[in-house]
Amino acid sequence: MSEAEVRRQLESVSLQAGSMRLNEAMREASRLGPVENEDLRKEQVKAVTMVVGQLKTEKAIADCVSALEPDEEDNLMKFVYLGLSMKDAALSSPLFKVHEALTKKAGLGCIVRAVCAK
Repeated sequence: MSEAEVRRQLESVSLQAGSMRLNEAMREASRLGPVENEDLRKEQVKAVTMVVGQLKTEKAIADCVSALEPDEEDNLMKFVYLGLSMKDAALSSPLFKVHEALTKKAGLGCIVRAVCAK
């Protein structure tokens, strides 16, 4: 995937989140998997955490996760782990809530696929 495509995705996530269309923002953020370019990958993680940070309740998180397709679930789980690896305490709590919702919906296979992905 090209850098331009990822940048368009990030812009779309920002616009959707700014319009409080959080389900659509989460789907868009999860549409493309993490890229190789480290700086761009950090921007992707920030986009996901920005959306997650706006989801105030566990029900809102679960509703958002329930709308995802299997590939999007796997991508989101990858972003959860990337976000947790940033060791930012403020991000950890919402990311763990997303992790829980994803695991309930997609099962343990989602975790295995995220951890084993290259």
